[in-house]
Amino acid sequence: MNMKNIHLEIVTPERLAYSEDVDALFVPTINGTIGVLPRHVQLFTALSEGEIKIQSGTKEIFMAIGGGFMEITQNKVTILVSRAYHANELNESEIKKAQQAAQDVLARKVKGTELADAQSMLRRSILELKVIRRVRHREVPQIPS
Repeated sequence: MNMKNIHLEIVTPERLAYSEDVDALFVPTINGTIGVLPRHVQLFTALSEGEIKIQSGTKEIFMAIGGGFMEITQNKVTILVSRAYHANELNESEIKKAQQAAQDVLARKVKGTELADAQSMLRRSILELKVIRRVRHREVPQIPS
């Protein structure tokens, strides 16, 4: 850990999803996306469901997260969330099935917890597909000249 980076840990109830020194990260708070650089002011904030972008050297890493909290101390960022998935951990066909199932439930004009569950599943599937597509877009092979 030097002054040019900050240690990031992303923790879910099931696992330590990420633990490395990074150059910067961008996280979805309930008030919008914020960027975190080394030597950031100390902060404790709620996070919304969304996408985290991590910059480490020339690499950009994208993760889909559930809601939770972030604490920034002098040299460490700790993110505690309900779930966190790297793009390569997401199964596109399973996500599309879940998205279709949610749309089918919503089309029946359900109410109450069934409505809330279907809306949550739909939001999650849209977010996870966005993360997959963002990474796939960056991995397009370059044609040699």
